[in-house]
Amino acid sequence: MTWEKRRNKRYYYSKRRRGNRVISDYVGAGESAQVIAALEALYREQRIARQQEWRREQESRRALDAEVDRLGSGIRLLVTAALLANGYHTHKGQWRSTHEQQANHSAEGSETAPPSRR
Repeated sequence: MTWEKRRNKRYYYSKRRRGNRVISDYVGAGESAQVIAALEALYREQRIARQQEWRREQESRRALDAEVDRLGSGIRLLVTAALLANGYHTHKGQWRSTHEQQANHSAEGSETAPPSRR
């Protein structure tokens, strides 16, 4: 919205863009235009305040997300250390017990071999 002076009189116009063109719509003149201009200025200030509040909230959320990511990395490190200390290892992305694997291999070795097929 903008005030334009024509023939020593002020007129209030609404401007909008359509493609590459700017289109002006007459809104009013005199006191009614001043009231409309004041209301639009108030609306614009409120919109800017809402945008700033939204940006502050987003920044706060980003900071919390970064903190959660940092804590998650620390927890993963602690879990990995605890599992490794207790004899586990990873196999294809899964944690497996080294002790169970050794027990399974020794139990398989003590069984008799299955009869061969001929």
